[in-house]
Amino acid sequence: MLVIGESINGTIPKVGQAILYRDEPFLRELAKTQYESGAHFLDVNAGVAGGNEVEDLSWLVQLIQQEVSLPLMFDSANPQALKSALSVYHHSAPPILNSISGERSKWDQLFPLVVEKRCKIVVLLMDDQGIPKTIEERLRIAERLYQKFVEAGLPPDYIFFDILVLSVAVEPDAALLGLNMIQTIRSHFPQAHLICGVSNVSMGLPARRLINRTFLAMAMAAGLDTLLVDVRDQALMSSIYASKALLNQDPYCLEYLNAYREKKILV
Repeated sequence: MLVIGESINGTIPKVGQAILYRDEPFLRELAKTQYESGAHFLDVNAGVAGGNEVEDLSWLVQLIQQEVSLPLMFDSANPQALKSALSVYHHSAPPILNSISGERSKWDQLFPLVVEKRCKIVVLLMDDQGIPKTIEERLRIAERLYQKFVEAGLPPDYIFFDILVLSVAVEPDAALLGLNMIQTIRSHFPQAHLICGVSNVSMGLPARRLINRTFLAMAMAAGLDTLLVDVRDQALMSSIYASKALLNQDPYCLEYLNAYREKKILV
Protein backbone atom coordinates (compact mmCIF):
# COMPACT_ATOMS: atom_id res chain seq x y z
CA MET A 1 0.00 0.00 0.00
CA LEU A 2 1.47 3.30 -1.14
CA VAL A 3 0.28 6.53 0.50
CA ILE A 4 0.96 9.74 -1.44
CA GLY A 5 0.53 13.14 0.21
CA GLU A 6 -1.48 15.39 -2.09
CA SER A 7 -1.13 18.78 -0.40
CA ILE A 8 1.77 20.45 -2.25
CA ASN A 9 -0.48 21.55 -5.07
CA GLY A 10 -0.41 24.98 -6.66
CA THR A 11 -4.14 24.89 -7.36
CA ILE A 12 -4.69 25.24 -3.59
CA PRO A 13 -4.71 29.03 -3.07
CA LYS A 14 -2.34 29.17 -0.07
CA VAL A 15 0.10 26.77 -1.71
CA GLY A 16 -0.06 28.61 -5.02
CA GLN A 17 0.78 31.89 -3.30
CA ALA A 18 3.65 30.25 -1.45
CA ILE A 19 5.10 29.00 -4.74
CA LEU A 20 4.73 32.36 -6.48
CA TYR A 21 6.34 34.29 -3.64
CA ARG A 22 8.94 31.61 -2.81
CA ASP A 23 7.68 31.15 0.75
CA GLU A 24 10.19 28.47 1.70
CA PRO A 25 9.25 28.08 5.40
CA PHE A 26 5.59 27.42 4.52
CA LEU A 27 6.43 24.84 1.86
CA ARG A 28 9.12 23.15 3.94
CA GLU A 29 6.67 22.78 6.81
CA LEU A 30 4.03 21.37 4.47
CA ALA A 31 6.49 18.73 3.23
CA LYS A 32 7.66 17.91 6.77
CA THR A 33 4.11 17.64 8.13
CA GLN A 34 3.09 15.21 5.40
CA TYR A 35 6.22 13.12 6.03
CA GLU A 36 5.47 12.98 9.76
CA SER A 37 1.82 12.12 9.03
CA GLY A 38 2.80 8.92 7.23
CA ALA A 39 3.22 9.77 3.52
CA HIS A 40 5.46 7.44 1.50
CA PHE A 41 5.58 9.76 -1.54
CA LEU A 42 4.77 13.44 -2.00
CA ASP A 43 2.83 14.78 -4.95
CA VAL A 44 4.31 18.02 -6.31
CA ASN A 45 2.19 20.32 -8.46
CA ALA A 46 3.58 23.76 -9.36
CA GLY A 47 0.83 24.80 -11.75
CA VAL A 48 0.04 28.34 -10.60
CA ALA A 49 -1.70 31.07 -12.60
CA GLY A 50 0.89 33.73 -13.33
CA GLY A 51 3.80 31.42 -12.60
CA ASN A 52 6.47 29.76 -14.75
CA GLU A 53 5.89 26.03 -14.30
CA VAL A 54 9.23 25.01 -15.81
CA GLU A 55 11.13 27.07 -13.23
CA ASP A 56 8.65 26.66 -10.39
CA LEU A 57 8.51 22.85 -10.48
CA SER A 58 12.27 22.35 -10.47
CA TRP A 59 12.65 24.92 -7.65
CA LEU A 60 9.93 23.20 -5.64
CA VAL A 61 11.46 19.76 -6.14
CA GLN A 62 14.85 20.97 -4.91
CA LEU A 63 13.29 22.66 -1.89
CA ILE A 64 11.29 19.59 -0.86
CA GLN A 65 14.29 17.29 -1.24
CA GLN A 66 16.23 19.52 1.15
CA GLU A 67 13.52 19.04 3.78
CA VAL A 68 12.47 15.37 3.48
CA SER A 69 13.93 12.22 1.98
CA LEU A 70 10.72 10.97 0.36
CA PRO A 71 10.45 10.11 -3.35
CA LEU A 72 8.21 12.42 -5.38
CA MET A 73 5.36 12.38 -7.87
CA PHE A 74 5.54 15.18 -10.45
CA ASP A 75 2.04 16.40 -11.24
CA SER A 76 2.24 18.21 -14.58
CA ALA A 77 1.25 17.86 -18.23
CA ASN A 78 4.11 20.12 -19.33
CA PRO A 79 6.97 18.00 -20.78
CA GLN A 80 9.51 20.80 -20.31
CA ALA A 81 8.55 21.23 -16.65
CA LEU A 82 8.86 17.47 -16.14
CA LYS A 83 12.28 17.37 -17.80
CA SER A 84 13.43 20.26 -15.62
CA ALA A 85 12.18 18.51 -12.47
CA LEU A 86 13.83 15.23 -13.47
CA SER A 87 17.15 16.99 -13.92
CA VAL A 88 17.24 18.00 -10.23
CA TYR A 89 15.61 14.88 -8.75
CA HIS A 90 18.13 12.75 -6.87
CA HIS A 91 16.19 10.15 -4.85
CA SER A 92 17.20 6.53 -5.49
CA ALA A 93 13.56 5.54 -6.11
CA PRO A 94 12.16 6.47 -9.56
CA PRO A 95 9.67 9.34 -9.52
CA ILE A 96 6.06 8.95 -10.61
CA LEU A 97 4.88 11.19 -13.44
CA ASN A 98 1.24 12.23 -13.16
CA SER A 99 -0.13 11.80 -15.77
CA ILE A 100 -0.60 10.42 -19.27
CA SER A 101 -3.74 9.23 -21.07
CA GLY A 102 -4.97 7.98 -24.42
CA GLU A 103 -5.37 11.58 -25.61
CA ARG A 104 -3.19 11.84 -28.71
CA SER A 105 -1.52 15.18 -27.94
CA LYS A 106 -0.66 14.18 -24.36
CA TRP A 107 0.52 10.72 -25.41
CA ASP A 108 2.79 11.97 -28.18
CA GLN A 109 4.50 14.44 -25.83
CA LEU A 110 4.89 12.30 -22.72
CA PHE A 111 5.31 8.69 -23.86
CA PRO A 112 8.89 9.20 -25.18
CA LEU A 113 9.88 10.96 -21.92
CA VAL A 114 8.51 8.18 -19.71
CA VAL A 115 10.31 5.50 -21.70
CA GLU A 116 13.59 7.43 -21.91
CA LYS A 117 13.75 8.32 -18.21
CA ARG A 118 12.28 4.99 -16.98
CA CYS A 119 9.78 6.76 -14.74
CA LYS A 120 6.73 5.32 -13.09
CA ILE A 121 3.59 6.68 -14.70
CA VAL A 122 -0.05 7.42 -13.81
CA VAL A 123 -2.29 6.39 -16.71
CA LEU A 124 -5.70 8.07 -16.94
CA LEU A 125 -8.38 5.83 -18.42
CA MET A 126 -9.60 8.33 -21.00
CA ASP A 127 -8.88 9.30 -24.60
CA ASP A 128 -9.76 12.02 -27.11
CA GLN A 129 -13.46 11.17 -26.66
CA GLY A 130 -13.25 11.98 -22.95
CA ILE A 131 -13.92 9.74 -19.94
CA PRO A 132 -15.80 6.61 -21.05
CA LYS A 133 -19.07 5.85 -19.34
CA THR A 134 -18.64 2.07 -19.24
CA ILE A 135 -16.15 -0.33 -17.68
CA GLU A 136 -15.66 -2.06 -21.04
CA GLU A 137 -14.57 1.15 -22.77
CA ARG A 138 -12.16 2.08 -19.99
CA LEU A 139 -10.73 -1.43 -20.02
CA ARG A 140 -10.02 -1.20 -23.75
CA ILE A 141 -8.05 2.01 -23.16
CA ALA A 142 -6.13 0.35 -20.32
CA GLU A 143 -5.25 -2.67 -22.46
CA ARG A 144 -4.05 -0.54 -25.37
CA LEU A 145 -1.84 1.78 -23.30
CA TYR A 146 -0.52 -0.99 -21.07
CA GLN A 147 0.60 -2.96 -24.10
CA LYS A 148 2.49 0.03 -25.52
CA PHE A 149 4.35 0.63 -22.28
CA VAL A 150 5.28 -3.01 -21.78
CA GLU A 151 6.44 -3.34 -25.39
CA ALA A 152 8.66 -0.29 -24.79
CA GLY A 153 10.28 -2.05 -21.85
CA LEU A 154 8.53 -0.40 -18.91
CA PRO A 155 8.01 -2.85 -16.00
CA PRO A 156 4.31 -3.57 -15.35
CA ASP A 157 4.64 -2.42 -11.75
CA TYR A 158 5.70 1.04 -12.96
CA ILE A 159 2.17 1.57 -14.30
CA PHE A 160 -0.49 3.20 -12.08
CA PHE A 161 -3.98 3.15 -13.56
CA ASP A 162 -6.17 6.09 -12.50
CA ILE A 163 -9.77 4.90 -12.67
CA LEU A 164 -11.10 8.49 -12.71
CA VAL A 165 -13.76 8.55 -10.03
CA LEU A 166 -16.40 11.26 -10.50
CA SER A 167 -18.70 12.91 -7.96
CA VAL A 168 -21.77 11.00 -6.77
CA ALA A 169 -23.53 14.37 -6.54
CA VAL A 170 -23.41 14.52 -10.34
CA GLU A 171 -23.17 10.83 -11.33
CA PRO A 172 -25.16 8.76 -8.80
CA ASP A 173 -23.42 5.51 -9.79
CA ALA A 174 -19.91 7.04 -9.86
CA ALA A 175 -18.69 5.28 -6.71
CA LEU A 176 -20.11 1.90 -7.74
CA LEU A 177 -18.58 2.26 -11.20
CA GLY A 178 -15.27 3.14 -9.59
CA LEU A 179 -15.33 0.12 -7.29
CA ASN A 180 -16.21 -2.21 -10.17
CA MET A 181 -13.48 -0.62 -12.26
CA ILE A 182 -10.91 -1.25 -9.53
CA GLN A 183 -11.86 -4.94 -9.39
CA THR A 184 -11.76 -5.25 -13.17
CA ILE A 185 -8.36 -3.60 -13.60
CA ARG A 186 -6.93 -5.58 -10.70
CA SER A 187 -8.02 -8.88 -12.30
CA HIS A 188 -6.65 -7.98 -15.74
CA PHE A 189 -3.38 -6.34 -14.65
CA PRO A 190 -2.30 -7.96 -11.37
CA GLN A 191 1.22 -6.47 -11.48
CA ALA A 192 0.10 -2.89 -12.15
CA HIS A 193 -1.12 -0.45 -9.51
CA LEU A 194 -4.38 1.40 -8.99
CA ILE A 195 -4.78 5.02 -7.95
CA CYS A 196 -7.59 7.58 -7.89
CA GLY A 197 -8.37 11.02 -6.60
CA VAL A 198 -10.47 9.85 -3.67
CA SER A 199 -11.80 13.32 -2.85
CA ASN A 200 -13.39 13.64 -6.31
CA VAL A 201 -16.22 11.36 -5.18
CA SER A 202 -17.55 13.94 -2.69
CA MET A 203 -17.37 17.14 -4.73
CA GLY A 204 -20.49 19.23 -4.29
CA LEU A 205 -21.55 17.55 -1.04
CA PRO A 206 -21.42 18.67 2.60
CA ALA A 207 -19.24 16.78 5.12
CA ARG A 208 -16.91 15.71 2.32
CA ARG A 209 -14.35 14.10 4.62
CA LEU A 210 -16.94 11.55 5.79
CA ILE A 211 -17.72 10.57 2.19
CA ASN A 212 -14.03 10.45 1.30
CA ARG A 213 -12.91 8.14 4.07
CA THR A 214 -15.92 5.84 3.65
CA PHE A 215 -15.27 5.48 -0.08
CA LEU A 216 -11.56 5.01 0.55
CA ALA A 217 -12.17 2.01 2.82
CA MET A 218 -14.48 0.49 0.19
CA ALA A 219 -11.94 1.14 -2.57
CA MET A 220 -9.14 -0.48 -0.59
CA ALA A 221 -11.31 -3.58 -0.13
CA ALA A 222 -11.91 -3.63 -3.90
CA GLY A 223 -8.16 -3.53 -4.65
CA LEU A 224 -7.02 0.12 -4.65
CA ASP A 225 -3.36 0.03 -3.59
CA THR A 226 -2.12 3.60 -4.13
CA LEU A 227 -3.77 6.33 -2.08
CA LEU A 228 -3.47 9.99 -3.13
CA VAL A 229 -4.87 11.69 -0.04
CA ASP A 230 -4.49 14.50 2.47
CA VAL A 231 -2.33 12.64 4.99
CA ARG A 232 -2.85 15.46 7.50
CA ASP A 233 -6.49 14.33 7.87
CA GLN A 234 -6.17 12.19 11.00
CA ALA A 235 -9.62 10.63 10.66
CA LEU A 236 -8.87 9.52 7.11
CA MET A 237 -5.46 8.13 8.05
CA SER A 238 -7.09 6.29 10.95
CA SER A 239 -9.45 4.65 8.44
CA ILE A 240 -6.44 3.58 6.36
CA TYR A 241 -4.74 1.95 9.36
CA ALA A 242 -7.96 0.18 10.32
CA SER A 243 -8.70 -0.93 6.76
CA LYS A 244 -5.22 -2.40 6.30
CA ALA A 245 -5.63 -4.40 9.51
CA LEU A 246 -9.04 -5.72 8.42
CA LEU A 247 -7.80 -6.58 4.90
CA ASN A 248 -4.82 -8.57 6.27
CA GLN A 249 -2.40 -6.02 4.82
CA ASP A 250 -1.02 -5.34 8.29
CA PRO A 251 0.04 -8.70 9.77
CA TYR A 252 -0.88 -9.02 13.43
CA CYS A 253 -2.04 -5.37 13.29
CA LEU A 254 1.46 -4.18 14.13
CA GLU A 255 1.20 -0.96 12.10
CA TYR A 256 -2.21 -0.22 13.59
CA LEU A 257 -0.96 -0.80 17.14
CA ASN A 258 2.11 1.33 16.58
CA ALA A 259 -0.01 4.17 15.18
CA TYR A 260 -2.33 3.89 18.19
CA ARG A 261 0.58 4.09 20.63
CA GLU A 262 1.87 7.17 18.79
CA LYS A 263 -1.60 8.75 19.08
CA LYS A 264 -2.10 8.80 15.31
CA ILE A 265 -5.43 6.95 15.58
CA LEU A 266 -8.52 9.12 15.98
CA VAL A 267 -11.34 7.35 17.85
